[in-house]
This record gives sequence, structure tokens and C-alpha cells, in this order.
Amino acid sequence: MTSMLKKMMLSLLLGACCAASHAGVINFDDLSGDFTVSIAAGYQGLNWDNVGSIRSDAFPGSGYEAGTVSQANAAYNRDGGTVAISKAGAGTFDFVGAFFTSAWLEQELAFEGYQNGQLIHSTAASFVIDTTTPLWVQLDWAAIDTLVIYNSSGTQWAMDDMVVPEPPSLALFGAAAVGLLLARRRASGRVNAA
Repeated sequence: MTSMLKKMMLSLLLGACCAASHAGVINFDDLSGDFTVSIAAGYQGLNWDNVGSIRSDAFPGSGYEAGTVSQANAAYNRDGGTVAISKAGAGTFDFVGAFFTSAWLEQELAFEGYQNGQLIHSTAASFVIDTTTPLWVQLDWAAIDTLVIYNSSGTQWAMDDMVVPEPPSLALFGAAAVGLLLARRRASGRVNAA
């Protein structure tokens, strides 16, 4: 194999490893921010029931503006009700946490984590969010397939910079594949030099 072909193969392998995993931090900035559109099933490896994305400037002075921690967009509960975020396909995900801000008035959020339909995590107390300052909610829940978010007011909230780590098995697979390629390259370099 020529050196150029080897570099192309390595680039393709790295790209495939990255594409197979989902982001560690989901900031919703790659979405349109059109609040009339739901987030598509499968986005970032998850299904989003009752969730849309919204631009920070859609309603100036609202909690959407204050709650956008990343560049331009945040996620929000479209009808003001309960949200379910579930794994697209088989397997589980970890929910470390996210920033939450109320869109219109102070409210409380509660969370539940499920695996195969069984409740395995639940918040003991509610988190109070307001319209002016994003609140970091850190739960560190591992191996769930569904995250349910309840709110007390029946109104919207914004969520940004949701931390859902890359599955360790994919990261290990990618690192192992790169390691094998580099080892093979070094071995073939030694053979050619001899």
C-alpha cells in the first residue's frame, strides 16, 4: 500500500469511529432552531418525545435567551409538558446532566431514569429553575434507556449542553483500531528499512 492510501484508510477509519458514536455534549446548535419543528428521532443517537430546538433570539427577554448556554440554540419541551428522551435502537446511555432554564415563569423539574421499562433512578427532590439563570442539573445516571423530565407548571423550559458521554465500547473500539493501524505501519516501516 502506498503511503497516501494508508493515510486515506486511516482517515476513513477514524471518521467511521466518530460517526458511530454520539456526542459527549449535545448543544443543539447544529439544528435549525425553528421552534415549530420537533427534533428528529435518532438525532445524536436518541429519540426526542415532545422536544424541539429553539434559537436564543426567538423570544427576546425570555428564558430561552437566558438559557442558551452554547452558541445559538437550546432544546425545549414543545407543549410545556413531560419529555421522554430514549435510546434510538438497542442499548443504554448515560445522562450526566444539562443546563435548564424556565422559559416564562419559575417552575420545578423532576427526573426519572428507566431501563427496559423499569424505574432505576429518580430524583429525591425537585430542581427549581427560573427565567434568568441556567441551572446545571447533574445526575450522573448510568445505563438508562429512557430519561423522563417532569415539570410543575405546564409551561416550557430550555435545556442546553446536555452531557451524554460517548459509549465506552465505541471509544475503545476506535482507539484499538487506530492502535492496530499504527502498529502495522511501524512494523511495515521496519521491514522496508531492513
